Amino acid sequence: MNLHKNILNVLLAGTILLTSATFSMKACAKDMPYEPVFENVPISESINSAAKTEIAQPKTSSMTPVEHIAATTTTTPATAASSPEDHSLQSALLQLDSAQTELRNQLIQYKNEYATLDSQYQNLARQRSDKNKQIKETEKKIKNLESTKEKIRKNMD
Repeated sequence: MNLHKNILNVLLAGTILLTSATFSMKACAKDMPYEPVFENVPISESINSAAKTEIAQPKTSSMTPVEHIAATTTTTPATAASSPEDHSLQSALLQLDSAQTELRNQLIQYKNEYATLDSQYQNLARQRSDKNKQIKETEKKIKNLESTKEKIRKNMD
């Protein structure tokens, strides 16, 4: 009974996981054509001289936006290795990588400084505790001496 319950729970969790992964893949899919109604050229395309003339003189065609997207995606390759956009994206990625490396080095430095301060704090806390014990012992000795003095004075009278 318990084994069947566990198997059903695992199957249910797997189904939920696969369903959510499918929906997230559909929602975040890369290379999907995107063209708002008011744009002539899809954002994912690089603008070349033919596209510039299309923008300057829009055609009055009877193509629907979906047909226009299909036509432009088949005529223009989406992955042009030498496009300026790719170079700018690669340089942006390199800048992000270098910034991440700098931050990680800074994190290591901060952790080392923290460890040094933590050890100093522990030493100071130990020294403080030792001084507090010395103070308590000294106060106790003074109290004992005063009580002894009082006893002697009472005996003298």
